[in-house]
Amino acid sequence: MVRFIKMLGGVLLAATLAACGGGGGSPGTTTGGSGGSGGSGGSGGSGTTTGTPTLALSLVDSSGAAVNGNAVTSGSTVFAKAAVKDAAGAAVVSKLVSFTSSGGVIAFQPASGQVLTDASGVATVQVAPASINSAGADSLTASTTVNGTPLTASLDVQTSASNVSLSNLTPAQATLTAYQNTTVSVDVAVNGAPATSTPVTVAFTASCGTFSPATAVSTSSAKASSTFQAAGCSGGNATLTASAPGAAPVQTAVAVQPAQATNLLFQSAAPTTIYTSSASSGVKQSTVKFKVVDAAGNPVPSSQVQVSLSPSAIAAGVVFADTNSTAAQTISTDVTGVVSVIVKSGAFPTPLSLTAVLVSNPAITAASSGLSVDSGRAVQNFFSLAASVFNIEGWTYDGEITTLTVRTADRLGQPVPAGTPISFITEGGQVTASCSVVIDANGKSGCSVTLQSQAFRPSNGRVTVLAYMDGDEIFVDANGNNRYDAGETFYDMGQPFLDDNEDGIFTAPEQKVGDPSVPGSGIGTVACAAHPNLIANVPNTCDGTWGATRVRGQGVIIFSGSFAQTTGVFSNTSGVGTTVFVRDVNNNPLPFGTSVSATISGGTNCTIVEVIGPTVPSTTLPSLHRVVTTRGSAPGDTCSGATVTVKTTTPKGNVTALGSVVLP
Repeated sequence: MVRFIKMLGGVLLAATLAACGGGGGSPGTTTGGSGGSGGSGGSGGSGTTTGTPTLALSLVDSSGAAVNGNAVTSGSTVFAKAAVKDAAGAAVVSKLVSFTSSGGVIAFQPASGQVLTDASGVATVQVAPASINSAGADSLTASTTVNGTPLTASLDVQTSASNVSLSNLTPAQATLTAYQNTTVSVDVAVNGAPATSTPVTVAFTASCGTFSPATAVSTSSAKASSTFQAAGCSGGNATLTASAPGAAPVQTAVAVQPAQATNLLFQSAAPTTIYTSSASSGVKQSTVKFKVVDAAGNPVPSSQVQVSLSPSAIAAGVVFADTNSTAAQTISTDVTGVVSVIVKSGAFPTPLSLTAVLVSNPAITAASSGLSVDSGRAVQNFFSLAASVFNIEGWTYDGEITTLTVRTADRLGQPVPAGTPISFITEGGQVTASCSVVIDANGKSGCSVTLQSQAFRPSNGRVTVLAYMDGDEIFVDANGNNRYDAGETFYDMGQPFLDDNEDGIFTAPEQKVGDPSVPGSGIGTVACAAHPNLIANVPNTCDGTWGATRVRGQGVIIFSGSFAQTTGVFSNTSGVGTTVFVRDVNNNPLPFGTSVSATISGGTNCTIVEVIGPTVPSTTLPSLHRVVTTRGSAPGDTCSGATVTVKTTTPKGNVTALGSVVLP
């Protein structure tokens, strides 16, 4: 009996110990639920367990020793360990543990911070500062769940910025030719020791040239390296700099030999067209640039270049603007390898060419292209005046508009300078006084104004408009030097006038243009010979010499009536239709766009095919319109005896019934 009691006591003691569980303490704080049974890796007995699962968190170094002060610094190896046990005190194997930090000052390896417990129920993750410059305190937390019971443990850690230093910035070659490469390396230390286990990002810069890559990470040899290319260095020393966060930059220098000039290029002329000094408007000087480059096409500063004018440019009076001389200029290239000269036009048009020579090697030359001096002076045979509409419904309506456009060029058919003024006067209505020449998208010169209907209205409804501008008289360039020489044929022009009656002869009080007393007006006192462009002059106002004149153009705009005359409108009546003569009250055309329509009655199976000329065109003359008829093909079909009725309708809706005609 005593033996039985002893055995029973031993069983109860074992059961009591099993119920109490096990597990060690930790510097971290653990929270969790109560109750639960043993997790994976633990073993269950037939008795009842009353303990709780546990998670213990600690920081250890690579030897497993506790880390003093929970300090985590760059270059040191620190691990966070989480020991997980079940309610029975047994290690929980292959259980996921998540490590997190609240402040982001520290980072984990693996970066996710998630690992499984090992056979001892321990999950281990490496802990390091988030960056080499991280400093401050952070809270480290491990968490898991055992049999439905959440467990967490936390501890505070301290980080401090590492002391990074750079030294021995060294190029593989101390002297380079232009565009040559060399490897540059720098030693990297962290907290006074070579950064063999702590990667540091180093930036490389240079006073000239380039580094590739611009940043490099130090390797396990505690060095960072990049390649320097001396591109763009013009000679002398290139200063190389290495820098890293938290470290003082270090510098060194390499000697770079100057680049050698190998080519001379014409770069630009702006503008490419300038105008003679006598032109009334337009730019009269141009900036011409040449560029000195090396074999790689890069600029070569501080090179001497001599620039000279071509003989033809000198003969035309072109000079260098700064010296007002034709003497060649020697100029040093700027930092971009460019030399600039400004040329100024003379009195005569000419192709303009400049030659540049490299002083250090006269075999290297360049010539300008595409530059010219144009006369810029309008001439009569390149002057035209046109209207958008020649017949506007302006006889009884004010404010009807037509656009007048002048197109003008110099004696070579080249544009007149933008900004050159053109003046307009009119016999009736109101015209814009002037416009300035513009160069259109096609590079052509001209400008436009508008004429509107209003009083005064000439009694015949025909309004004469005169456009004029300063220009030169036409001459025949017998020797091809692009300028007038004494003895060459020219066409003298006298004083313009507004030819109101359109007879080509000045009759007072027609309006004259220009003041004979103004020098250079081109208005003289001698008779004017016939002009090849049928230009009318006030009699005895030519001057007998070639020179300036008023280039001009004249046109007639009809202020058309809104109703057609109804007498004598039909003619040439035949079996296939009739012709209608359409004109307004002043025997001028009806307004542009007036419709002409016809109807037919009578006859047998006779129809109108079409009205040829269904609208009045833009014209200064009355218009003819053909009404075409046709008959059927059956016997007895005929248009004979059919009545054709015609009416007109102007753009403003004014209708005139012109009457009817019976086809024979």
